[in-house]
Amino acid sequence: MRFFPNTLPIALRLPVLVGVAVFLSSVGTTHLALRIMENERDQEVQRLAGVYVDSLAGLILPLLRAGDLAALEGALERGMGFQRGVSDLAIIVADPVGVPLAHAGQPTEKPPMAYGLTGSRWSPNLDRDTAWVQHELQENGKVQALLAAQLAFPEQAARHRQLTLRLTLLDIILAAAAALLTMLFSRRMMRPILAVTRALEHAGQGRFAPLPQHWSNAEAERLASSFNHMAARLREREELASQLAERERAAVLGRLAASVAHEVRNPLAGMLTALDTIRRFGAQAEPRSRAVELLERGLRQIEAVVRATLASHRQEDEGRPLIAEDLEDLKLLVLPDAQRRDVQLGWSVELPVPFATDALRLRQLLLNLLLNAVAATPPGRRVALTVRLDAADLLAQVEDEAGGLPPEADRRLSGEVPADGSAGLGLEIAAQLAAALGAGIEAGPWRGGSRITLRVPSRGELAA
Repeated sequence: MRFFPNTLPIALRLPVLVGVAVFLSSVGTTHLALRIMENERDQEVQRLAGVYVDSLAGLILPLLRAGDLAALEGALERGMGFQRGVSDLAIIVADPVGVPLAHAGQPTEKPPMAYGLTGSRWSPNLDRDTAWVQHELQENGKVQALLAAQLAFPEQAARHRQLTLRLTLLDIILAAAAALLTMLFSRRMMRPILAVTRALEHAGQGRFAPLPQHWSNAEAERLASSFNHMAARLREREELASQLAERERAAVLGRLAASVAHEVRNPLAGMLTALDTIRRFGAQAEPRSRAVELLERGLRQIEAVVRATLASHRQEDEGRPLIAEDLEDLKLLVLPDAQRRDVQLGWSVELPVPFATDALRLRQLLLNLLLNAVAATPPGRRVALTVRLDAADLLAQVEDEAGGLPPEADRRLSGEVPADGSAGLGLEIAAQLAAALGAGIEAGPWRGGSRITLRVPSRGELAA
């Protein structure tokens, strides 16, 4: 059974539980003491009743032997009212079987002998503060009569009740004060633990604030010192990790810049030479043509470097789905290359609704495949793109009549073989983009050329 829900903080639950325990133990101890006092009072009243009955026995036995019942009743009347400590309400003398012989006073209830109970008896009635005491009067080992007296002890009972009430009220006040002090002391003793708990919460948020080391006991000071030492080490580690991350970021940017600068510098020298040739011999057809071709090759090489860099360091997905207009834009990008190389371009796009995927990555992937296909296809032949929905997937096929892919094309599409040229680089980039999309990519023969099939799952299936 839980007295307090777990939602309450331990800083509140523990002091309250300790206070309740102290309160209950104090009240229980006082209640036990009162029960012991009540038993002592009953024994005292019973002892006084026994003394009273014994004092009457010496007066009653001679009159019973004489058979003078009138004198016996007179003696009983005279004997009432002379006892101390208790008040007698009635005295009854009966034969050994319980038949009354003489009585004095007015009883408020029947004696035990009236119910057939013989022998010595003690029958208290705590509700009325009265009791029947019944003794056997024996002579020469033989029961001569039964003597029963109803006694009242209102003064003792009143004093007992008053004392019980006072003790109970005093005990409740003292127990409540002790419980309150215990709660305050428990709370004070928990201060170091609570301080460490708050400091750990702040440390989890990246704020390593030290604890004060001036506490009232040595254990708390050692705990605070240990925590401050740990926090200092964690703070140093965080700062070192931040510095290392910054250095690594700078190193990556430096390597990237050096790589791009190196790859771009090589064709730039030739391109500058070609421009100088055009400037000096632009009127002559043959030098001009060679210079223009050199410029085009240099720009193509720079384009390949830029594409590779974008594929390796692309920004995160913007979350835009693919629409039909995205694929029509690809046609505008591929068409100039196809016309320059005299390659026919087939285009079949069936995308009636937006498709949940990364539109930017998919556009880059298809553009790489189409540009590679156009570059490898001889003049007069055909390159085609077919896009349609297949159940919950997007199915895209790039077909060419370039005589087929090289034997290691499948391994390059899977990313197992590194790129060694512009065509290899395009296939490696395609493999990286397909992996980012969670798509399957396959290559196979088709009508004197090759067909690359791309199956892109929807973003909902990827999440599942």
